[in-house]
Amino acid sequence: MSQQETSKENLALYWRLLQYAFKYRHYFLISILGFMLFAFMEVSLAQLIEFFLNNLKGEPTDRLNFIPKHITTSLYFVPAAILVLALFRSVGGYLGNFYMGRLGLSVVNDLRQAVFAHMVGLPQTFYDQKNTGELVSLIIYNIEQVTGSVTRASKILFQDGLSVIFLMAALLYYNWQLTVIFIAVVPILGGLVYLASRYFRRVSRNIQQAIGRVTHIATETFQGIKLVKSYNGENFERKRFNDATEENLRYSTKFERVSALQTPVLHFVIASALALLFLLVSIFWTDTPAAAVTYLSLAGMIAKPVRNLSTINSVIQRGLAAAETIFGTLDLAAAADTGTRELTDVRGAIEFKNVSFGYQSGQRALDNLNLSIAPGETVALVGASGSGKTTIASLLLRFYDPQEGTITIDEQPINEVTLRSLREKIALVNQQTVLFNDSVTSNIAYASKLSHIEPEKVAEAAHNAYAAHFVQKLENGFDTEVGEAGDRLSGGQRQRIAIARALYKNAPILILDEATSALDNESEKQIQQALENLKEGRTTLIIAHRLSTIENADKIVVLNQGKVVEIGNHATLLAQNGYYANLHQTQYQP
Repeated sequence: MSQQETSKENLALYWRLLQYAFKYRHYFLISILGFMLFAFMEVSLAQLIEFFLNNLKGEPTDRLNFIPKHITTSLYFVPAAILVLALFRSVGGYLGNFYMGRLGLSVVNDLRQAVFAHMVGLPQTFYDQKNTGELVSLIIYNIEQVTGSVTRASKILFQDGLSVIFLMAALLYYNWQLTVIFIAVVPILGGLVYLASRYFRRVSRNIQQAIGRVTHIATETFQGIKLVKSYNGENFERKRFNDATEENLRYSTKFERVSALQTPVLHFVIASALALLFLLVSIFWTDTPAAAVTYLSLAGMIAKPVRNLSTINSVIQRGLAAAETIFGTLDLAAAADTGTRELTDVRGAIEFKNVSFGYQSGQRALDNLNLSIAPGETVALVGASGSGKTTIASLLLRFYDPQEGTITIDEQPINEVTLRSLREKIALVNQQTVLFNDSVTSNIAYASKLSHIEPEKVAEAAHNAYAAHFVQKLENGFDTEVGEAGDRLSGGQRQRIAIARALYKNAPILILDEATSALDNESEKQIQQALENLKEGRTTLIIAHRLSTIENADKIVVLNQGKVVEIGNHATLLAQNGYYANLHQTQYQP
């Protein structure tokens, strides 16, 4: 990428960050005023030194002639002036730093909320390509890097930048010819900063990727800690984690090496300019010695803010590299909601017409599938792993859209109704039970129902899912926190809470994806009876490997390699002695 393209890209990223900052421009204005006060007091302090030195020599200066003479000639004037200048300098520093920090925190808060809100609206294909660690790292680490870019870099830029401007203005006022020579080092400084910038950006991207891998491995290990321990995988996971952290250490060390080298090199260049300035003052200075001391003091005072400004580069490059990934995510298209009308008064007639779908691997999960489900019918999908059972449920919920064909509910194509209204009419109990670190009540009445929870309905749903008896024995009953991923409950208890959630939603279409897989035999019998009561007036789609759970289904659809190979009830399919009969025999053979 050329220098011009890089500059345009940087400006575009800065501009997008500024869009978030404009909302808090009042903080920005107060901060700038504070930093201006801070910088002005620094210059004033140097001029006070000149006044003091001239007075010591008995050569009064007219630089403070705007102050009454009886005040400036007082013994206590200079000490008092130093205290006043220090007070105003402190006030300016506080206002500048606090309000710039407040602006940065607000921007990062808004950015984090915007990224999260956008991410949860992205299509399922986005999550298929990412791991949890990457996503968590993006929201936590990458946005923290933007915090550094927006907050710390802004503080340095304006506080030290304004100090340099005020000090340079004072130097030009005292002797513009010598100051122009002093300024000649700027192109050298700029060249060094540019070379470092390109390196910082590249290494920062590598660091972010390494942090993502560290987060992913840690998250994956902790989520599967029982499996890790049962397979004696502790050492394997330690090595995997250590390799990832070593990679991060390697890139971070490279970053710090160049960052640490940049500052002393720039400092040496500035010191060389100051040495030249001292030589030129010794040869060409024509003003008073006090003015020379003040001039050189002002020049010396520039070194610190310039040194601070040199560190801003690494901070900004970290932030820009992070901003690239953040805005790249924000630029991804949200899940397409092509629907223009609401899905209402659903009877539950579902039809798949010539539906074909394939994941990114290229192989078709469904191949020209045709399937009709009548309102209130209980239909079971069976077949070997990979036959397309779960894909049918995913397409019905529009987690994905078919590449070919149409899916309708009550003769309405589901891509023509809004996603919200579609999903309001479908309750899902997933194979992998998902519970949130909240109360039992909140987990049962999840999401859209949380704004107006009905305790009676929660209790009824728990009762029908055969969960009420164990919930009532918990420490705080329905108010008990279930822990992260529901780890304070057994597998069967978690599954029953998930079923109660679907019962509470009371949707006209119910999808049970291996819904009873985590239940013991007694609980499974109880749930089967509850589902028999629930299915009346509702369309129920059951996805199960264990054929014993679907023997009473109105219709059993047998799938093989994405195609329907048999349809019928349990007895009919057994009599046909085909795919279903073979599956049944395999499961029940002694």
